[in-house]
Amino acid sequence: MGFPDAVLEQQRVEAAASFNIPLDPRTRGDLAVVVLLSVVYGIDLLAIGFMLWNRKYPPIKAKGPVLMACLFVCSVFWFIGDVQINGHAPLANTVFTSCRGFGIWVRVLLGICGVCAIVALRSYTLYHVFELQLPSRGLRFYAPLIAYILCIIVFGVVASALHASASAEYIPELDICSLAQPFKISVYAFVWATSVFVGLINWRIRHIKSSFNEAREMFIACAIVLGVLTFNTCMQFVHPNYPMQLRFRIASTVLDHVCCNALLWVIIGKPVVWCIFRRKMYLDKWTATLRMDGLQRMYEIESSGHTVEVLEPQSAYKAHDFYYYNTPKDKEHPSVYADMPADQLWQSEDGSRLSSVLPTVGPDSPGHMSMLGFESENRAVSWPEHYLGYANDRQLI
Repeated sequence: MGFPDAVLEQQRVEAAASFNIPLDPRTRGDLAVVVLLSVVYGIDLLAIGFMLWNRKYPPIKAKGPVLMACLFVCSVFWFIGDVQINGHAPLANTVFTSCRGFGIWVRVLLGICGVCAIVALRSYTLYHVFELQLPSRGLRFYAPLIAYILCIIVFGVVASALHASASAEYIPELDICSLAQPFKISVYAFVWATSVFVGLINWRIRHIKSSFNEAREMFIACAIVLGVLTFNTCMQFVHPNYPMQLRFRIASTVLDHVCCNALLWVIIGKPVVWCIFRRKMYLDKWTATLRMDGLQRMYEIESSGHTVEVLEPQSAYKAHDFYYYNTPKDKEHPSVYADMPADQLWQSEDGSRLSSVLPTVGPDSPGHMSMLGFESENRAVSWPEHYLGYANDRQLI
């Protein structure tokens, strides 16, 4: 049997006419959309696999490769749900007749809400690390995510417990799924509550100082999410029968997944592409930027060759604590540096500031400065090797 099935489509058109509803039969345009977007997601899968394989590459690691893989999976769920709920493929005699399973759980909760939750989590991570200067771990960090997942589960269970006519129902005559109006309102109210949280978090991080414009990156991501949700909401309530009209259902599905892919590639595109074509050059540039900004501890990058091991941002040591407790009285440096953060205190032997961008050098080279470790609040702290401190004959105090 070919696609589309001319007999089935003619039956659908006649059934829709009996309800006084215009219906465009499925065409090869629907098939082309499904195939094209499947190819796009296949390319995304290769990129995600490459990213996970190179997850220890610092520029990729800073993007949260596991979180980005979850974003990809949620986008695929959204795509599968769109194929069903927008009527691009025949539903009869397939698992797609489960409108609550695919239309609610797969498309809305795992797809749309999943994408929104991941964008919110990444924005919240930036807010937690750069604004609150707290580590992105622990119960305090994950509590909002856990609460949101519980809300998703409760919403899904309640939706599944309702009668099909009160939530999502399969209409065999039209071979399509239909959402009850009150239920549709509750679904989009839940989705918009998620998107409002995304917007609030992105507003809070608009002024953070980061090395790679993550605030602007997440602003673009937030704008994409709000744009696609606005379009979907308008389609659902202004043109509620849009899945029955070819141009509307194709426009809806294409826009959804152009936006999902834009969202993914805005975040992972640059480090993945540079890792493929100019791996070492980009790593050197990336590390130099991080060194100049002095934000290694925010990115939690381990020390290995071109990168440094960083301390957690909650360390209570200040510059004057380190300086006055570790400097002999006859070598005290002027107090102009007393209020400088401890990780920027290091000086050259003549007291002048040196460049924070230094080549990687061996332990025997003249410019080498060894790593300094000490205890702060019962935590071991490692000092970046490119920060140069007050020195006497190139020995650290």
